[in-house]
Amino acid sequence: MTKLDAATDIFAMVDVLIDQPMLRRALSDPSAQPEQRIALGRRLFGSRVGAQALQLMDQVVGRAWRSPRELVLGLESEGVRAGLTQALDEGALGQVSQQLHAIGSAVGGSSELTAVMRSASYDLDAKRALVARLVGDDVHPVTKLLAARAVAGHARTFSKTVDSYLEQAAELSDSVLAKVTVARPLDEGRLSRLRQALSARTGKPVTLQVEVDPDVMGGMHVAIGHEVYESTVAGRLDDVRRQLINS
Repeated sequence: MTKLDAATDIFAMVDVLIDQPMLRRALSDPSAQPEQRIALGRRLFGSRVGAQALQLMDQVVGRAWRSPRELVLGLESEGVRAGLTQALDEGALGQVSQQLHAIGSAVGGSSELTAVMRSASYDLDAKRALVARLVGDDVHPVTKLLAARAVAGHARTFSKTVDSYLEQAAELSDSVLAKVTVARPLDEGRLSRLRQALSARTGKPVTLQVEVDPDVMGGMHVAIGHEVYESTVAGRLDDVRRQLINS
């Protein structure tokens, strides 16, 4: 069994817990001993999932959680990590990250697709079928699994859920994720210089996520976590406007 199989099993467990409030409350019950919660989890899922998924479930259920929802999110995160670790082991984490970024940007950049993802008129299967058509067949299996999983994500929107996966991928590769917005595409030379400059600033390898947005009017907007480096014309104009308003 691969880590990708384990990720698939974990997501299946998460889906059961989402549908069964009593189960997730029992598995996160702070009055029960960790061994009791683990034993309950194994009774529930032991015959339905593989050994790797069970081991990861043991780790999650054995921890103390403030709420049943946090337990579910913790288990979901382990599933994402298992899938990304599979890609890392294959030397394909960069490829998967690029593919996930592309699909997240495609959905986030389309008001129509974003509306479909948020609409209660479409069930999960319909939304996943739409994402499957967008993703296509020529992507890594981890990309396909996580793109489908992001449809039911817990980070408000599909694109934000994909972003959370990309942050986990950066952590796994011990790199920093830099979100870059520019008015026009950057050539490989400028991308390389930018990556080197940001790496020198952060002290870690940098993974770039580049978005092209003509509204920035030249320059570059870079976000690394909560740090933002603004050198766009639009940003400078906004600064001038604020100064005029406050003067």
